[in-house]
Amino acid sequence: MIEKQYKIIASTGFARPANLIVSVADKFTSNLCLEFQGTTVELNYTVESIMDIMSLRIIPGAPFQIRAEGIDEQQALESIEEHLRNRRFIH
Repeated sequence: MIEKQYKIIASTGFARPANLIVSVADKFTSNLCLEFQGTTVELNYTVESIMDIMSLRIIPGAPFQIRAEGIDEQQALESIEEHLRNRRFIH
């Protein structure tokens, strides 16, 4: 299991990053979870996952963690980070 912390810098809210995170996570077999202030959300590619993430009310600059466990855990976190960085949601 590996875990990485992120902070979204985009001031437009968390809807776009949430959608991106869930859609990228769906490409991997590892179990991926997003944790914010003690609440964990499974990153399945469903509308419910996106809504669960949005209900966390993550604001720009607030740290959150993504945890991956499985055969392709490293690639999953690297891909999520790359997509977030390419869209300028993180530094």
